[in-house]
Amino acid sequence: MKKLKFVFMTLILMSIFACAGKGETPVISVSGKVMEIEKYGHALLDIEIEEFSDLGFCLGDVVTVSVGNYTGDMPYFNGYYVNRGEYMLRAYPGHKNIAICINYGNFSEIDGVKVGDDVSITLKQRGGQLALQEVSTLEYSLRESDYDSDEIFANFRPITGGSIGENIIYRSASPVDNEFNRAAVANKLAEAAGIKSVMNMGNTSVEIATILASSRRNYQYYADLYDSGNVIALGMSVDFASEAFGVSLVQGLSFLTERQPPYLIHCTEGKDRAGFASMLIAALMGASLEEIQNDYMTSYINYYGLNPQKEKDKYNLILEKNLMEMIYTMTGLEKGS
Repeated sequence: MKKLKFVFMTLILMSIFACAGKGETPVISVSGKVMEIEKYGHALLDIEIEEFSDLGFCLGDVVTVSVGNYTGDMPYFNGYYVNRGEYMLRAYPGHKNIAICINYGNFSEIDGVKVGDDVSITLKQRGGQLALQEVSTLEYSLRESDYDSDEIFANFRPITGGSIGENIIYRSASPVDNEFNRAAVANKLAEAAGIKSVMNMGNTSVEIATILASSRRNYQYYADLYDSGNVIALGMSVDFASEAFGVSLVQGLSFLTERQPPYLIHCTEGKDRAGFASMLIAALMGASLEEIQNDYMTSYINYYGLNPQKEKDKYNLILEKNLMEMIYTMTGLEKGS
């Protein structure tokens, strides 16, 4: 895992520093169209990441984006490094095309953007957000062999803290949605833990049925739970501050109270939506802030090999931008309280 992480970081930083050395902001622009609205409202463009890079755009740049009736400035990142509700242009690792996003928000709904809309992107400031790109850069492997255990690979673990009983409730990456190549392993771990009831925050019933229709043998244990009515499919957005998120969360937790433990809570990666639910349960059960923080950040240690001692700046940045935003939302407190 360490070797793989080093290779990824080296390649990314080489690209960053090559761009950063170009001096003054050049005049660069590109036009395209919205070719797809992704599941969570991000606008996927017909502009490929490689093409965008060849034109001279670099990670950490600030760009001006015009699409539909929206015009605004935003950073160009390879991950969701902006604060909740802020805009960014995304070049996600493993993806082919760039996308316009709102972190924990639905760009398509908020700004009325639709498939076919014209898009123009112009470089505004070379390296304007390079420092944030550098400190935030994270990337993980899809290969099980790059991780020290199945549990780390699938981000599978019990939720603990406060007065939560031992091995009563678990969290993990999805045991049925294989977008990140972890579903079969998570399914195996769910079976080993004797999971009886599941709150799926990432998929709808239609999505689960479609997956099982073609890949049932890979996820047989989960399929049996689903067929017996012990899986609730919530298909939630990533906007944890929205009313819809809260309504679905109550629905899911109520479902679990009517079923038998052990319980499993998951989304796709098991990091943020599952992280919010885990945090809420732990808080209600009397967990300390330190316990809640440690559990949330374990996902980043599992996925990215993040070292809390050697990478304190990155660790604290993720904590503040992600978990503390969730805590402010959960408690109703102002940011920075």
